[in-house]
Amino acid sequence: MRKIIFFLGFIALAACSADLAQLEVEKNLMLQGEMLFEDAANTLTMDNDQDLITLIEEAGLTTDQVESVGISEAKITLSSSEKSIAESLLLQVVSDNNQLITLGTLNPLPEGAIVNLKLAEEIDLKPYLEDSGCTWVLDLNLSGDADEMAIKSKIKLVVNYKEN
Repeated sequence: MRKIIFFLGFIALAACSADLAQLEVEKNLMLQGEMLFEDAANTLTMDNDQDLITLIEEAGLTTDQVESVGISEAKITLSSSEKSIAESLLLQVVSDNNQLITLGTLNPLPEGAIVNLKLAEEIDLKPYLEDSGCTWVLDLNLSGDADEMAIKSKIKLVVNYKEN
């Protein structure tokens, strides 16, 4: 009898839990900052230009379907002058109602103009993308000064959603 009850409970649990599907969305960032100094805290920022609704509308999804939003890749493109003075990178996100969290980091920087950040695990960006004050932040350590920088980044977001 216990086996039958356990089996029926397992079937009920499996029926109630909806399988999640995934949608991958690429997002381009242009992180900018001025008055950057050697051996100082240097921050480049970009206000979020696409909220969660904008990111998923082409797929025909609603925000009610979205369970979470993760990040699967973050590539930073550095010019030769930026590469010559950049020592480390730290990509973060913050919003009006959510604390600053780290998405990825890289130290030291490898050879090449395009670098892949090492990503933090188990991040949910949904609350940030639903918040109007969402800002992307790139902190970097420099071995020299720069009047200004505009660094391109491409991130891949993974939207986990319930299918209707």
